Amino acid sequence: MSSLNVSATTSKVLSLDFDNLTPSDPVLPWYRRLGKIKGLLLVVICMATMLDTISVASVTIALPSILRDVHYEPNQLQWVVSSYALAYAAFLLVGGRIGSGAGFTIPSALALLTTTYPPGPERTFALSMFGSAACVGQTIGVLLGGIFDATIGWYWIFFITAIISGCLCATGFLIISKENDNPASADRRVDYFGIFLFMMGIIAIVYYLSESTTSGWASAKTLAPFLVGISMLIGFVFWENYIEYPIMPFRIWKSRRFLSSVIVIIGAMATYSILIFFSSLTFQNVLKFSPLITACCYIVHGAGLVIGLFTVTRMFDFVRTKIILMIGWILIAASAVIIAQIAPGQTYWHFAFPALIVNCLGLSPTWMCCQVNVIADANDEDQGVVGAVFNVAMQVGGPIGLAIATIVSQSHEGPGGSPVDLMDGYRAAFYTMAAFAGVAFMAAAIFASNYDPIEFTGKMSEALAEDQEKGISTVDSSSVRTVSEVEKVEVTEDKKQTLSA
Repeated sequence: MSSLNVSATTSKVLSLDFDNLTPSDPVLPWYRRLGKIKGLLLVVICMATMLDTISVASVTIALPSILRDVHYEPNQLQWVVSSYALAYAAFLLVGGRIGSGAGFTIPSALALLTTTYPPGPERTFALSMFGSAACVGQTIGVLLGGIFDATIGWYWIFFITAIISGCLCATGFLIISKENDNPASADRRVDYFGIFLFMMGIIAIVYYLSESTTSGWASAKTLAPFLVGISMLIGFVFWENYIEYPIMPFRIWKSRRFLSSVIVIIGAMATYSILIFFSSLTFQNVLKFSPLITACCYIVHGAGLVIGLFTVTRMFDFVRTKIILMIGWILIAASAVIIAQIAPGQTYWHFAFPALIVNCLGLSPTWMCCQVNVIADANDEDQGVVGAVFNVAMQVGGPIGLAIATIVSQSHEGPGGSPVDLMDGYRAAFYTMAAFAGVAFMAAAIFASNYDPIEFTGKMSEALAEDQEKGISTVDSSSVRTVSEVEKVEVTEDKKQTLSA
């Protein structure tokens, strides 16, 4: 029965709405009617998020070669990854405000998915596809980075991603509808000054963290940007409260699920970035793997993430997401401790392989729970903003985690530059990753809602209705908005009356 349900869900998600593809359609040209193919829209959204992870993962593999060819200082190497993430986060905020009509695919991806797929198994499956696309992109990215670095040069990574971006841009223009349900009343003004305050504040703080180890924590070179960054973030809070069209409206933070999901995803991306960044350096500088062999080491991690994302969706029927989150963080912390035991002369199978396996078992449920919970309580007009803020948190978490881990790594690195000395610093970074996981575990335990949104699956909705009939309250006040959405799931008329009561 379970396999039949999965098959039926898959066919709905990838279904073709031929009723809206008639040649006589007088409203939209043929290429606009392609957007009525739900599966094709999902493919384009997944390809866009895949490109994001390809860009980061491919560069990460080539970091030792970039350090050698460009003559960066070790503490500056993190900016190769962090600069992309921070710049990307700025455009996410713009895209979240403008919405899907402007063609910002990633910032409005969650909004597109939630408006295209109704609550229940279809939406959960679509979110699983969306999350797994990032994992597949990581695997493809590390392979491309290793191949290019070992053959034609690491700089070809940027040429290839530019070509893929152009193709996706053209495809998105063709199939993503620019029409809105209520374009006349839609407020598309963009708070560019708010974006400037937020991003400059984050960049200044990350700069302070990255430069403080060489210039000193209290030197004018680092302390001045830090104070400016703090002032900008404080000013951002006041500005957003004052302006009529904020880039990050404070009403979205009233949702406990949204708040906990943002906190948890920042920790998740911090630990993920630390793992990929420092494990790549460990494999090449300590275990002496080539870039291509290093890339192959991550195949099992990417495959495990994809399998885990689809597996965890089946767990939503039986286990609360809060429990899944907490178990995931325990596994992530364990993976950090395991990989920290690597020493020169060992093979991949000693500690690296089991650490990557344990990490993907913890990261995939954490990732999926956050994606499902973050949109559970958002109003229709806030879907794009919620998706943008969530993705901004993902992009900002990595640079912050890398900056802190780099500080710890350099402070513990030996003076000789030998594999043993380097591993001392990398090991400290992995323990920092474990500390991040511990903090995120506590955050999930404190802030994560004890109740799940009732839109996960039809089975959960029916179970909720039965509980309501028995007088058992299993939904907190933040779930009230989703009751209207449950009407789209398999809930009978008498159960609807019970829910509305």
